[in-house]
Amino acid sequence: MRSGHGAGGEAADASPAGLNGRIDAAAERAAPRLIEARRTIHRRPELAFEEHETARLVAGRLRELGVPVRTGVGRTGVVGLIEGGAGPGPTVGVRADMDALPIEETTGLPFASSIQGKMHACGHDVHTVIALGVAEVLAGMREVLPGRVKLIFQPAEETLEGAPAMIADGVLEDPPLDCIVGFHNSPQLAAGTVGYHPTVAMASSDAFDIIVRGAAGHGAHPHSGIDAIVAAAHLVTQLQTIVSREVAPAIPAVLSIGQIAGGTARNVIAERVVLKGAVRSLDERAAAVIEAAVRRMLDGARTALRVETELDWRRLTPVMRNDPAVLARVVDAARDILGPAQIVEMDHPSMGSEDFAWFAERVPAAHLRIGSKIDGLDTNIHRSNYDCNDLAIPTGVRVVTRAVLALTSATGVRG
Repeated sequence: MRSGHGAGGEAADASPAGLNGRIDAAAERAAPRLIEARRTIHRRPELAFEEHETARLVAGRLRELGVPVRTGVGRTGVVGLIEGGAGPGPTVGVRADMDALPIEETTGLPFASSIQGKMHACGHDVHTVIALGVAEVLAGMREVLPGRVKLIFQPAEETLEGAPAMIADGVLEDPPLDCIVGFHNSPQLAAGTVGYHPTVAMASSDAFDIIVRGAAGHGAHPHSGIDAIVAAAHLVTQLQTIVSREVAPAIPAVLSIGQIAGGTARNVIAERVVLKGAVRSLDERAAAVIEAAVRRMLDGARTALRVETELDWRRLTPVMRNDPAVLARVVDAARDILGPAQIVEMDHPSMGSEDFAWFAERVPAAHLRIGSKIDGLDTNIHRSNYDCNDLAIPTGVRVVTRAVLALTSATGVRG
């Protein structure tokens, strides 16, 4: 790394120990402001593509730091670009999601949601302020930062639509990214620790809607109609055999029917039923096998059960994989600034999905888990009593900032 001069004119210590000390001090100074910003965002949760207040707060904070800002990227996303002062280098992305969930909060916190039926139950308020903290620390260390850092504040992760929307708006270009870092809080990990998955981190996600059409009839004369409910019940049972009998047992995969609706009255043979489901897998080939099997079973239902069927199948996100070279640099940086004992290799990938996978499919990426456990609180993400340990904020700022400096100082990070 190059040496430079700090704001006070003194030579900046660009050694790893010197950088760690500067990051630690800056993160500690920023922590109270970031925690208060998190509480402001938490009080006013906004759902997918509704993140207008959050985006204004983010853009305002970045402008205060002298960071050029683009707004309206992917509808409600915000992008900031920090130009380093230590010469040429890679362009490294840092991505944080901003949206909330349609959940009624029951935490009783003094900064609980003020909007009925909406809640930051996944910690995206924390993710947002971690990225703001990274921006603040790096903006104060430009003289030791080669290349540039693109800060990506993404909408609509919960619907898995925000990353594709930002990519369609050119977020990976002008300037193009060489690599990208993402992160998510983890209530299973102790606060102050950071976890990672060595290869595959999260599952792909496909969504499907099935419409089953029969013919209405009187409940007393079932032979006069074609019962869409009975056909749908057969399909629900049959679909559950796909994973157990058509996907190799060593490949994790899940097919779930989460919603079923049909019929108009207890004494009327239903003519229409809608099934809504999801498929998740750690192997894209398994997802393709499952889709083909669903289509085959629907073809069979038309003959065996006399119904008509329609299928709408959507690929929401691919499998999320860490790039080995980028992850190695990020994990080494995390160990350097937090200490080896605070870095945890996760036992197995998550069957949850993250649309950060769309970034990771296009750009070498690393994704971290920031420990957010609150001792004595039995909760998890997407629960109405969820809360995140404030210690996750400075921990995330320290680790991600150090990782960015390691990546911008690297050569050959792309590919």
